[in-house]
Amino acid sequence: MKRKGGTLDKLKLDRKTYYILFAAMTLLFIATRLFRLDQAPFTAAGMHFDEMSAAYDAWCIQGWGVDRHLTRFPVYFMNTGPGQNALYIYLAAIMFKFFGFTLFKFRLIAVICASAAYVCMFFLARKLFGDNIYSLVPNALMTVMPVYFMSEHWGLESYLFLSFSIISIFLMILSLEKQQLKFYILSGVSWGITFYTYGVSYLVVPLFFFMAFIWLLFLKRMDLKTALGTAVPMALLGAPLAVEQLVIQGVIQPFSIAGMDFFPMEISRVKEVSFAYIPHNILTSAWVLLVKDYLYYSSVPKFGTIMYVSMPFMIIGGVICVIRMIRSVRNKEYDPAVLLFLFYIAGRFISLMTKDVNTNKANELYFPYLIFTAIGIEFVCKKVKKEWCLLAIAAVYMLFFAFFAKWAYSGGENSWNYQTRPRLEEYIVEDIHNGLAIQEAKEIAGEKKLQMMINGAEGKYLQICLFAGTSPYDYNEEGFDENGYEISIPEELDLTGDRVYLIEDELHHITDYLVSEGFTRQEAKQGQYSIVYR
Repeated sequence: MKRKGGTLDKLKLDRKTYYILFAAMTLLFIATRLFRLDQAPFTAAGMHFDEMSAAYDAWCIQGWGVDRHLTRFPVYFMNTGPGQNALYIYLAAIMFKFFGFTLFKFRLIAVICASAAYVCMFFLARKLFGDNIYSLVPNALMTVMPVYFMSEHWGLESYLFLSFSIISIFLMILSLEKQQLKFYILSGVSWGITFYTYGVSYLVVPLFFFMAFIWLLFLKRMDLKTALGTAVPMALLGAPLAVEQLVIQGVIQPFSIAGMDFFPMEISRVKEVSFAYIPHNILTSAWVLLVKDYLYYSSVPKFGTIMYVSMPFMIIGGVICVIRMIRSVRNKEYDPAVLLFLFYIAGRFISLMTKDVNTNKANELYFPYLIFTAIGIEFVCKKVKKEWCLLAIAAVYMLFFAFFAKWAYSGGENSWNYQTRPRLEEYIVEDIHNGLAIQEAKEIAGEKKLQMMINGAEGKYLQICLFAGTSPYDYNEEGFDENGYEISIPEELDLTGDRVYLIEDELHHITDYLVSEGFTRQEAKQGQYSIVYR
């Protein structure tokens, strides 16, 4: 570590130490994301309903080219009516095609995308902070901030907007630095893909791009040709989504083209964005986004979404970005930090117009919040002019992260736990013991038929079909016995040994009978089930 005057503003790391430190941070990032990936943030057998929906549609796409509603390669999925974003589902379909389905593999998509964003954050930070120790702060914050841990630890598809915002802004800044058409095109492709992460991006990205273009045109950093280099691929990739929205709104009739179906939705979310929500959100949204929202399984009030210790630094960094933007306009000087601030303005404006805004609906804002915090930390450390300042701040963050990780890995709030929460109907975190028992029974069954005897199977039907690997065509028939699985209590049991039975413990009289006929009973590792086979 090279010292000059003993102050952090002049402190630089030698290249070897710098990369060793970054490698250690990267290992911590990956380890904390992969550890108990299929068990936290819920319990060891909990899964968000939207995860389940996306996972099953991905399973259907990879095997049959249709979703569970038999729609061919949709650009926007129906789910239960309000819709679901496509990118996560198609990435999961690729994963399942080569490696099969497990909850771990499904959630691994979030980790892979977050890891790509983590790498882009590293190079982006070097452009914002220079080649010094402060350029490692954004990656450190990305590792420890609760909102990043949470969003990267489950398969809620809309949180990909946060990861792809980081990737796309980095590529945009890279294109402005290189001033080559190929990089502008690459940036446009990335923004076009971003549209498939979350519906909010339809509004945030165009608004941001418009403001950025005006600013860059004013600075003569971008002209019409280079702007089109980004805008054209972005528009072309986003066109199918625009067409789908026209179908949803009834402007054009449903149709099929090139093996893809464009179909109407039962529920349209257009009315969820309105100027009418601004007065309410001005008063409440800061608390909702930084402390606690109404989704008990997504907010972290004990620690704050970005950690409470971050808030003064975030405010300082935000003010500094305002000053830098004013200075950039006044002096006609390009400053990449201004792009981050313009992205914040676009996202914040849309969040103010969003009905029932929450952590999920405004997840892209946690990117500028993180950068503001890093800028604030740099400012404070340089003002203090003591080497221990940054070390002390790092120690505080690691202490809080240790407490947070212990809390998150142990199951978090009781409200996340289907076994202890008082009113199930208020939550959409599902008990998946059934599905895990089905996977275990499938391994034992091998080529034999699997017969499932599960009470209340109608309410668990989507979950059963996901973990049983049912085709979408059999899903729509219910019972799916043609696929080798049955959900029923048959009038006559097959005693030949050609079937393996998964029997709920409440139906123990059936288990006892089969055992008396020479079958072997094995207690399922998950849930209250017996696997009975000969």
